[in-house]
Amino acid sequence: MLFKKQPLLYFEFLERRIRYLVMDANSGKVLEKNEILFDNEILHEERIIDPALLENRLNALVTEKKWKNAQASILLPDNFIIVREEKVPVQLDPSEIKAYIALHMGQLIRSPFKETRFHFELLEVSDMEQTILLMLYPQEIILQYESLLQKVSLDPIVADISSLCLYRIIKQQKDLQKDLQKDPNKHVMVLQWSAVNNTIMIFNEDLPKISRQSRLTRLIDLWDVTPDGEWNWKEDINSFDEAIADTLDVLERLLDFYRYSVMNGEGGVTDIYLAGDFPDLENVKKQFSNRFFQPIHIVQVSEDITTKYLPLYGLALKEKKAAIPKQVAKKKVKRIRKKAQGENKHV
Repeated sequence: MLFKKQPLLYFEFLERRIRYLVMDANSGKVLEKNEILFDNEILHEERIIDPALLENRLNALVTEKKWKNAQASILLPDNFIIVREEKVPVQLDPSEIKAYIALHMGQLIRSPFKETRFHFELLEVSDMEQTILLMLYPQEIILQYESLLQKVSLDPIVADISSLCLYRIIKQQKDLQKDLQKDPNKHVMVLQWSAVNNTIMIFNEDLPKISRQSRLTRLIDLWDVTPDGEWNWKEDINSFDEAIADTLDVLERLLDFYRYSVMNGEGGVTDIYLAGDFPDLENVKKQFSNRFFQPIHIVQVSEDITTKYLPLYGLALKEKKAAIPKQVAKKKVKRIRKKAQGENKHV
């Protein structure tokens, strides 16, 4: 007799809600998706401020659904992640770079966090040094969520951030696959547009270049939340359009910053993919198309998965040990090494 396998659980914790998605462990079919709403904040500035309330409600959910000991994955808040390039000694093998980073974290390698979790990708190898892409995250935040899941009898296995999860979905879009085959050097912006905040990450050659989050504080009081958890604008349509336009002004400055400060005028964002729980993404897309030349696409997978659940769906696609795709990074390193060897022959 075979025991029924527990479903796979995926959680996202927001200011006043828990969003979750449930998948069959064998077929990968989405079994359930839902939100739990709270009257008061459970998170403030992306940190858990009422762990007891959160634990009690989550424990009740686990008991009701009979999820005890099920494997659970979580989306961590995007705004803590730091993405930047670092130089490491050329003599280090890839397997030694991790130990080097850990040894020098907080000294040669700057981190604003007391304890830091990190992930790196090797970008470039020259005669004198190696360039890596380094992603930093505060360990205390990861441990806080990990502890929460363990206290309610769940087994935490994977953590990721929503921008990476959305990019995982976008990479499966046939249109982008064709475009990348024609031009692998595209700069893809993943834009999550919510009612009160926006999260942005820009990718080039499958690797994140920058990450930004902005909170739209002045708009908070202009929204209501329906009993179903949907955002409802309280003012007239003109002020609604003005709010979108104001946010696009901020976005325009970021596009310029990326082109001239990050890329030194040698490139810029080529494509934008839009997601988020904003109630009128089509309006955002329309206004965006009227102002900017970049093509903008609304991320979709199926009618069953609405945009607000897309990051969780992307989390379900994540390999357990791979934070971001590695194939392209490895190919790039190989290509640069070959180029460097060729240059040495001509010296």
